[in-house]
Amino acid sequence: MNIQTIFYWGIGVVVVLAIAGGAWVFMTSPTPTNVPLSAQNSGFGAGDSRTVVVTQGGENVSATVPLTTTSSQKIFKIIDGPVTTATLVQTPHPTTTLARYVLQENGHVLDIVLDNAGTVAKAVSNTTIPGTARGLWTEKGGGVLLQYLEDSITKSVYIGFPLAAPTAGSGQATTSTKQQPSRIQFLPNNITDLGISPDGKQVAYLLKTAVGSDGYTAKIDGSASKKLFSTPLAELLVSWPAPQTLLLQTKSAAGVSGAAFSVNAASGAVVPLVYASGLTAIADSTFARIVYQKITSEAASFVHDVKTNKDRPLSFNPIPEKCILSKVQASVMYCAAPLSYVAPDYLDQWHQGIASAPDAIFSFDLNTGRSSILAAPGGGDGGVSSDIAEFAVSPDDRYLVFIKKGDRSLWGVRL
Repeated sequence: MNIQTIFYWGIGVVVVLAIAGGAWVFMTSPTPTNVPLSAQNSGFGAGDSRTVVVTQGGENVSATVPLTTTSSQKIFKIIDGPVTTATLVQTPHPTTTLARYVLQENGHVLDIVLDNAGTVAKAVSNTTIPGTARGLWTEKGGGVLLQYLEDSITKSVYIGFPLAAPTAGSGQATTSTKQQPSRIQFLPNNITDLGISPDGKQVAYLLKTAVGSDGYTAKIDGSASKKLFSTPLAELLVSWPAPQTLLLQTKSAAGVSGAAFSVNAASGAVVPLVYASGLTAIADSTFARIVYQKITSEAASFVHDVKTNKDRPLSFNPIPEKCILSKVQASVMYCAAPLSYVAPDYLDQWHQGIASAPDAIFSFDLNTGRSSILAAPGGGDGGVSSDIAEFAVSPDDRYLVFIKKGDRSLWGVRL
């Protein structure tokens, strides 16, 4: 082999090594991604994560962030827990479904896009509230009411999420990326229960008195409150299912007589609807029907027609507080219910944290009486066996999200 041939072979080897070294550096270097640092520091993932580089204080900082992954199965994990509460939000341009959730450890609110692999969670609110226990969402997820304990006092706070501020001189169609701060407003201390109106603009809440309970309505941030009614009953729950009507009910306890009432949102007139042992109930969005469960020697669920005062037994036995109404069809509700037998006092034990059973997700049509199983976590639909603590449905009824009791991980369901 002559010297010229050796020279060309040497150049070739150097070029190959240079290309291989460049490819190795490219594949192993962190990918710069523009994401909020607050979202990166949440510490929760969806079974996968990405190392990203962000700028903080003029320096590059590496962080591991949760990201979504796609799955062909009907049930899929969104993020690990613990999550206080979650809802589904749709954005119009483009049409996208987001899971919006509150982290239990710090009260931060995050969004993550469903069915879009590699999407990184984005911060919606960085307001820090450690140890949130409960949350209720305003219409379209534009705000949240959170409850938490502070020195044995139940605190309730409204957080209105910031909107993009209009760019000066650009008209209403264009917005800048500059965001206003979240709006934060505290409601009275020691609210025992609360419910949000269907349009998300008002809140109803209960305060205990020496002789029972007082019910109030107010704007969603707690301002302009007025006392709506008083009752000698102390252990009560309130919801606001229909625009002009509240549902008031006694807390469920097996073997204890309970009652459900309608309350006129304008006049405060209280009208009894149903009396039953161990009662728990929900109302539809027109307040034409009440779905309730009573507990005697066994548990049984019924649909109560408010106008005719007649009851019809259901073809299955859901716990109403583990049911939600469809956003598309007023007659359809979705329920989480055990597939196996549970004791009549299961709900009492469930609230006490001493009983748990895997749930399946059912749909039920109040008009036809037909029920069907939509998904069973931990089976062929995917996911893991789950006792469902709470769940929500998207505005177009294409997705459900649920929080698994225990670790409070967040899961999605394609309907």
